[in-house]
Amino acid sequence: MKMRLFMGLVLIETIGFGSLVFAGQSGDIRELKLGDWQPRSMLKTKESVVNKPAYPVIDVHNHLGGGKDRLTSEQVKQYLGEMDAAGVRTVVNLDGGWGEQLKETLSALDEAYPERFLTFALLNFDGIDNENWGRREARRLEESFKAGAKGLKFHKSLGLSYRYKNGKLMPVDDPKLDPVWQMCAKHKRPVVIHVADPAAFFTPLDRFNERWHELNEHPNWLFHGERFPSRDEILMQRNRAIAKHPKTTFICAHFGNNPEDLDTVGKWLERYPNMYIDVDARISELGRQPYTARKFFLKYQDRIMFGTDTTPRRDAYRIYYRFLETDDEYFDCAGGHQRQGFWMIYGLFLPEDVLEKIYNKNAERIFFGRPSAKTLRIRRTEDFVVNGRGDASAWKKADWEPLNLRTVDGHKYKTHVKMLYSETGLYVLMEAEDRTITATMKADFLDLWNEDVFEFFLWPDERYPVYFEYEISPLGFELPILIPNFGGEFLGWRPWHYDGKRKTQTATTTIGGPKQSGASVAGWKAEVFVPYDLLKPLQNVPPQPGTRWRANFYRVDYDDEKSTSWDWARVGGSFHEFEKFGTLIFE
Repeated sequence: MKMRLFMGLVLIETIGFGSLVFAGQSGDIRELKLGDWQPRSMLKTKESVVNKPAYPVIDVHNHLGGGKDRLTSEQVKQYLGEMDAAGVRTVVNLDGGWGEQLKETLSALDEAYPERFLTFALLNFDGIDNENWGRREARRLEESFKAGAKGLKFHKSLGLSYRYKNGKLMPVDDPKLDPVWQMCAKHKRPVVIHVADPAAFFTPLDRFNERWHELNEHPNWLFHGERFPSRDEILMQRNRAIAKHPKTTFICAHFGNNPEDLDTVGKWLERYPNMYIDVDARISELGRQPYTARKFFLKYQDRIMFGTDTTPRRDAYRIYYRFLETDDEYFDCAGGHQRQGFWMIYGLFLPEDVLEKIYNKNAERIFFGRPSAKTLRIRRTEDFVVNGRGDASAWKKADWEPLNLRTVDGHKYKTHVKMLYSETGLYVLMEAEDRTITATMKADFLDLWNEDVFEFFLWPDERYPVYFEYEISPLGFELPILIPNFGGEFLGWRPWHYDGKRKTQTATTTIGGPKQSGASVAGWKAEVFVPYDLLKPLQNVPPQPGTRWRANFYRVDYDDEKSTSWDWARVGGSFHEFEKFGTLIFE
């Protein structure tokens, strides 16, 4: 007889008989309970760590809680800390509720940190037997939208739990909900809808159930039996509602709650153009069918969004990034949500253009009403000397890109820019109409934005909220600073050892008048060369052909003591809303 270890337990092997028993117990190892089995893989495979996603993330499915008691300042800052560490730009909070709780939630999240959080409303299902219930809730929902709610969330209780007084379940396509769907369409607010659950939750809890261990821990998740409709029936109810309301946008949670059957999900997407899906809490299903899943993501890349259903936690996000971005094999994804099966998953190594859509572009269209962000293609050039006139032959390669007035009552001066890049740095040329030069500051690193100024912001790596800001006045004085923007705080840092190869080359000229404050002119130009050596603290520098940076261009003018501003990619009240920047593509 000899002793050895098995899964942390001392086992006794009786030589010659081959029987194994637990030390100190009478049980035979062959009778090990399934709930006690914890197999450890012997495979040696690549392990990638993706700390930041390829592009900033919009998490369209999360539960942060609601109300001021839950969303304290400390709690919200903790969420932001995890989001910043994981490269998450925006989190959609589905716990807004209605009434006073919704207002408290909006105050703590959306209003305190614009575009970092988007809060959804809920319906009150009390009184569903009342004939006017649907119209009542539609009116309540409109109040929620006017208060600032960005959409509506439905839990799986619809179709599984909400019952009329006669015991009948309220179906997902109940006509009483028609006014609600119509209200969402009227206000262009999306619906995040979770109906049904994993396929195994609707089958008997027997030896064939692949989620046996999970359902034993959570018996209330089992929906098999006469008390519940079939899973297919609930999904068909949802699809009938989607078909009946084509002007309403439906984001069907958990990959349409049918990731076990991707062929069917694809047919739904083709049949219902107002249907979208998200990946939240279903990478365990998708990752065990990597070939099929990858083909699906490539085919339906414009209809899939990123989500987690997991309170912001950097390690959880990084498991999702590993799944989407790497070709790692047979790894555990339980830390991304919870244990959802004994199996491991495989990475999909999606192309960058697909990742960008899933991480943020598809969600931007739905939540912010934005088409694809502005794009400017940057051509390559040999180095040349800037003179402020913009007459170097290299500029013939670049087209003018207009800046647009930010207010309707501003001075309607034409303003446009050009940009080139070389082996050593970036060239930017601005030309603007003007009537009077308003520029009294006569030193660098002053608050130039308080007078006439041209500005551009360069954000080379979207994984980090850090970018370069440059300002230049008509007199040629400059303000180059590095901006770390965490939680809306964007105090800048001046360059260190700002000379030699790290120094910009700049020149300005005026048109139709002298270059002096108060002069009457027809316009002015600014030409700037930014060496890559100055941008070295940033990542993704220097750019290569095919590299993408985010950027924006601005101008401010103060004629007639009236401030007028222009931007290239439209931002809100602050020039520092870097999530709204346009995209530079280096050719």
